[in-house]
Amino acid sequence: MIRNIVLFALLCIALCFSAVANERFPDSNIQWILDQYKVAEPVSLISTEGLAGWTRVGGGAIAAQSKWKNQEGKIIFENSDDTRSLQGGDIVTAKQYTNFVLDFSWIASRRCNSGIKYRLKDFGQTGAVHANGWLGCEYQILDDSSSSADRGSTASLYDVFPPDREKKKMNPFGQVNTGRIIVLDNHIEHWLNGEKVMQCEVGNDAWKKAIAEGKFSKENGEGIGFGENPTGFIMLQDHGGTITFEEIIIREIGNKKN
Repeated sequence: MIRNIVLFALLCIALCFSAVANERFPDSNIQWILDQYKVAEPVSLISTEGLAGWTRVGGGAIAAQSKWKNQEGKIIFENSDDTRSLQGGDIVTAKQYTNFVLDFSWIASRRCNSGIKYRLKDFGQTGAVHANGWLGCEYQILDDSSSSADRGSTASLYDVFPPDREKKKMNPFGQVNTGRIIVLDNHIEHWLNGEKVMQCEVGNDAWKKAIAEGKFSKENGEGIGFGENPTGFIMLQDHGGTITFEEIIIREIGNKKN
């Protein structure tokens, strides 16, 4: 009898966690993908402990004592007096991804400047003059009060397309915000707190115009073919701002269904 009660309680807890996850990242928003494509089961990019599955940019282990840490199943980048002497820098997935739905939630600090990059590639190998060669599309995460640039505000595709101001709703500091990135061939979407705030098609006229007007133009050499590579790493950015990623969940999108 006691065993049955315990099992029932555990089932209720599991259902509660499932309901929360579905509420944050509803499948209804990607039903068109689920209907048309083979989609893998969701996989958390945050391990139960440590930073397994992540490396430094270009490879190499993340230092045991780092500004990046896994605390109770959350990835935290802490920039403070206590961590000043510790190793920082961007971190990337050990694996590369092509088509996917990436769901994530975060709590940002004041003056936070961070982001999630995808389709990350070393453009230095093709002669680009960017300082380190590694470039990728970025879902910007920012304290928007510190910048008036729409193309650099939270949920923008950084320096390419701004989020829709009318649909963009940010939760106050100290509260959780949720994001979703959809990458399907040339189609990209950015979501913020359950609303689609940016959509674009890589390589079309609007894309070419936006690239030409920004820092990734061919004219200044920073991104020859920027964002056009179909496969790349996923990066969490160190740009000096403390941030907590509570969840990072990926579902890879496969071939079309028969």
